[in-house]
Amino acid sequence: MRLLVVAPGRIEHPGARALIDDYAARLTPLLPAERVIVKTSRRTRATEDQATRAESAALLAACPPGAWRVALDLEGRPLDSDAFLEFVRRRQDTGTRALAFLVGGPSGLTRELVAACESRLCLSRMTLPHELAEVVLWEQIYRVATRLRGLPYHR
Repeated sequence: MRLLVVAPGRIEHPGARALIDDYAARLTPLLPAERVIVKTSRRTRATEDQATRAESAALLAACPPGAWRVALDLEGRPLDSDAFLEFVRRRQDTGTRALAFLVGGPSGLTRELVAACESRLCLSRMTLPHELAEVVLWEQIYRVATRLRGLPYHR
């Protein structure tokens, strides 16, 4: 199974970029995972909704056909690390070819995108900047990969 983190734009914060690059590199021998970047839209107060709609449409379009899409959403299901492992394992066991996690930009995801996804995941009840949300997600994906392989990272 291939894991995708689909997100708008480059990671600007150097610390967040370094962490994501580190987790992605460590994942390579364990589980195919990649970051798929979609084009961001220019934002002003007047165009914020339009930009969010354009980014959400691009996020959906970037998912491969048949992918199990997971919206990162404040209203999603909160999972601890064990439950997240079981979620990924279940997707793997049922033959899911691609598991795509969709991360919103500064204004999140549209309700239409969230409704189009097969699952919704809440990383925290607190609102996280999208770059920090990605760092947390990549770490949890790495934790899952090590546990699936029986490696000791998760301890």
